[in-house]
Amino acid sequence: MKSLKYYFYSFLFLALIFIFNNANAQEELVHLGSNRVIKDYILVNSLSYNKVQQNDTIDLPLIDDFSGTDVYPDPQKWTDKNVFINNNFPRNPITINVATFDGLDPYGNAYDSLGGSSQGSADTLTSRPLYLFTKPNSVGGGQYTLSDSITMSFYYERKGWGDATENNDSLVLEYFNPATSQWSKQWYAMGTVTAGNDTTFTRVELRLKNAAFLVDGFRFRFRNYGGLTGSQDNWHIDYVRFFKALNFNTNQMDTSLVDIAFTQKGKSILEGFTSIPWDHFKSLSTSAQQTLIKDSLTLNYRVNDIQNEDVGFNNRIYDFAGSYVAGFGAPNGNILTNRPKNTNLTYSLPVDSIFPISPSLSGDSTAFSFKSYFSNSSAFVGIKTNDTITYNQEFYNYYSYDDGTAEAGYDLVNSPNGKLAMQFDILKPDTLRAIRIMFVQQLVNVSSKLFTIKVWSSLSPETIIYQEYNQKPVYLDTINGFITYVLDQIVPVSGTIYIGFQQIAPDGLHLGFDRNTNSNSKMFYNIGGSWLPVGVATGSFMMRPVMGDSTLFVGVQENKNESSDFIVFPNPTNNKLNLKFSHPENVNLIELLNIQGEVLYHEFLSNSINIESFADGMYLIKITAKDGTVLTKKFVKRNN
Repeated sequence: MKSLKYYFYSFLFLALIFIFNNANAQEELVHLGSNRVIKDYILVNSLSYNKVQQNDTIDLPLIDDFSGTDVYPDPQKWTDKNVFINNNFPRNPITINVATFDGLDPYGNAYDSLGGSSQGSADTLTSRPLYLFTKPNSVGGGQYTLSDSITMSFYYERKGWGDATENNDSLVLEYFNPATSQWSKQWYAMGTVTAGNDTTFTRVELRLKNAAFLVDGFRFRFRNYGGLTGSQDNWHIDYVRFFKALNFNTNQMDTSLVDIAFTQKGKSILEGFTSIPWDHFKSLSTSAQQTLIKDSLTLNYRVNDIQNEDVGFNNRIYDFAGSYVAGFGAPNGNILTNRPKNTNLTYSLPVDSIFPISPSLSGDSTAFSFKSYFSNSSAFVGIKTNDTITYNQEFYNYYSYDDGTAEAGYDLVNSPNGKLAMQFDILKPDTLRAIRIMFVQQLVNVSSKLFTIKVWSSLSPETIIYQEYNQKPVYLDTINGFITYVLDQIVPVSGTIYIGFQQIAPDGLHLGFDRNTNSNSKMFYNIGGSWLPVGVATGSFMMRPVMGDSTLFVGVQENKNESSDFIVFPNPTNNKLNLKFSHPENVNLIELLNIQGEVLYHEFLSNSINIESFADGMYLIKITAKDGTVLTKKFVKRNN
């Protein structure tokens, strides 16, 4: 018979193990192992990725703030596609969009897919060849000399909303001399992140002082050295200029950057949400609808190198069909006088319009377009593509806080049975039909790990109203990479609910985490018996409750243009799906999806698709036209 002392020490031992494990359990942000935005761009825009080679020599100046393109750099100025052009990863940029350097290749995959601690040369941003001997006639012709004061100017930032650079990481600027076929380092910065330099851009100006570079065919490039296993060790570059600083007309040095520009793209005009089910919004009184709309629209802008400049704004709203809804701002805009220079500024514009409840895209979905632009002529200096921003305000059949893109993954590490929950206040009684979750890829593959979907009506006391076991993470390489987990039963909901999951193993599941929105007051985790607010960073879990019991494929505009129409036959079918298009020349992409929203097949044009290997059930065929519109239809696979 075991003594009481034996049981005491056994209990103490188990208690210490529990305390030790719980002490090491924690929430953690992990860098992305791939870039789904790049992958989606390649999928939709080309059959295969081909590296651009632009060898035609161009004149000075080369100026790019990256506001004119998304995903890839402008091929009229740059010869490679390694950096990621975006507005999600930088903090306080100089204008819309930056070039982000990381450890991902042009396809959006890690340079080193085997993992480990691989370090080395990663992304490059290389200019097209430049005339640096032959002057264009626009600046007097002849030949360049050092007295022309050829100048390199740019801004750079470490980390931003991405992954922090390490002490041994670096960003390098190199010049290429075609006469010697050699690259040489001209400038560099180390990756040490000190207070504040992960939130501000630093300006660099370098004068060309070596006459050996004054040859036609000169190039320059930026290169980062860091981790090669994902979107990590991030650097961001903005507003690159390589130009003749000696003014041709005044014969005076001038390196000022004269530009008034928006610095952030548009954001949701809903209070706290990026989407609300359209039928929920329509069910409210006018005053309740107005409560859900922000009182003002905040615009982020910057006056570069212009002291005390006047700035004017205008805003317009259009429905999904392009019809005018409302406008804010007088014909000449709202003029703000004496704006300080070289400071990131905000302007709050009062919103005094309610969304019209018709026409609707469908019963539970619609969208509105918000256009903001500068209105006074003094703002139209510098680059024109940073003078207008547009935001698509969604009203789909789900609630969402996130903006649709993840800058990191969220993990509960060393946390067996750890739970995550996100709070939603439902505007009218309805039924919860599905939960959409974005999981992001990381080098550690957890797609075989099980979790339990949970829905709570309360966390204190913890009241579970639905749970579904034996679910697994699924990763989609598309820009809208949410997986739709259809519930086994329709769950009536009203008031406040919490959606989330409980992991089984201690491994984190890499839940998508949006750093550009703030829903921390709605997010909770439980790793030791009590619920705590998420505090590892500001952001939003990428989880969305889908309401109603009708179609689950949301966010897809049904195309009403017959030029993209098609028919599917036979339907049901047992092994072959035949397609007939009214105008096949307009077809850009064909995708087959299962009921969870997972892409099973894609092709760029086909009249017959073999689906013999598909399991019996309902599927979705999605056709994307070259003008971007989308048409979807359902079909059934049946063996008998």
